[in-house]
Amino acid sequence: MYIFTIKAADAFGNKKTLEIKAESSEKAINLLKDEGYHAQMSDILDAKKDSLMNKLESLKIIERLLQVPQKNIQRLIKMIGNSLSRGKTLKTTLEFIGENEDSKALKGLINRLIENMEKPFTSQVEIFAPFPRYFDEEFLGIIEAGETSSNLGQYLVEYTIEKKKQAEMNDSFKGILMRRLLTFIMVLVVAIVVVAFVIPQFKALFGEKLAMPWAMAVLMNLSAFILKYGILIVIILTASITTVSYIIVSNQNARWWWHDFLLNAPVMGRTLKTYYTAQFSYFLSTLLTKNVDIIKAMNIVIKQTTNVCMIATYKSIIKSMQGGDDLFSAIIKESELGRSYMISSIVQAAKVGSETASLGDTLMDVRNDLDEILTIRMERAIKAFSIVFYAIIVAMAVFIAYAIGSAIVVFYNNAQNLI
Repeated sequence: MYIFTIKAADAFGNKKTLEIKAESSEKAINLLKDEGYHAQMSDILDAKKDSLMNKLESLKIIERLLQVPQKNIQRLIKMIGNSLSRGKTLKTTLEFIGENEDSKALKGLINRLIENMEKPFTSQVEIFAPFPRYFDEEFLGIIEAGETSSNLGQYLVEYTIEKKKQAEMNDSFKGILMRRLLTFIMVLVVAIVVVAFVIPQFKALFGEKLAMPWAMAVLMNLSAFILKYGILIVIILTASITTVSYIIVSNQNARWWWHDFLLNAPVMGRTLKTYYTAQFSYFLSTLLTKNVDIIKAMNIVIKQTTNVCMIATYKSIIKSMQGGDDLFSAIIKESELGRSYMISSIVQAAKVGSETASLGDTLMDVRNDLDEILTIRMERAIKAFSIVFYAIIVAMAVFIAYAIGSAIVVFYNNAQNLI
């Protein structure tokens, strides 16, 4: 297996440098064609064996440590948008921001953007495209759409507002889950220490004369099991999780099964479907209202999605649209074939938008409604998780307390017989 670096053109002729893993150069070219890109053998810039050293190199650990935080990227984009709205050119804007920027990492990125502007280019997309870590496909689509209008500055400001809104919502729920997880880990560690090292001390108190209460006996057996097999269990669990994660990442069928399982899981499944449908509505509405071609907008949605089941749904919709169907008909077709993972409200939105010729605005309304629904469903999911979480903690605490309490009572009641 090799990693090929290829300079390919998308459906609109924009050149992009891409990396793709394949067994041969022919297969690499064909894989790019399947993704909607055009390239020839002469466009292959580099090919290297998919070895461990190359994988470590591709991680770019030093570069990641010095990367620009997303909040600084959004600040940069907002300043560019405001400056363009006031009639300044992109290069003048970047030079002004760079001269007054304190962050060395961001200043370095700005300088590289300016260097790209000094080279021949046919579209401003080529200035930002070499930095996909900072400027995603949605951003590049907005840049391309803004070049044909006088509203690029406004588009970029709106983009940063939406990104900030998404980041705040994601950070809020991630923060709640992380706090629950950290609390659970702390409680679990304390429980393991008590069971493994404190509980065994009671064995000396009982000796052979007293019958040990059942709860304490359970904890004694659990303590002996943890002390004997604890390290082995940790090693097996770590190896199992690592192996399963690798299989899911590297095997397409395994990844499909896992993503399908998540989308159909109780509670989580509906929440994820709502999230992906809201994401679909957001990207399409944002891009369509900025006059981006719907097929190009769909391809941007695909590149911004990580779930392979959703990607397959979007690709089927694109094929139907390329065959002459409108978005509504394509979504309906997927739903009737049982292959759609989107919630039903998107179908009605597509129908209304197609009939009124305001598909972008209609999808934006749906996206706003889905944001509220998503918030409610995520809150319910977190509430259900919290109930289970606290129930486990309380059950553990009650059982340990009962075991210790019952042992103390038995020992106290039989103290005279032990003298």
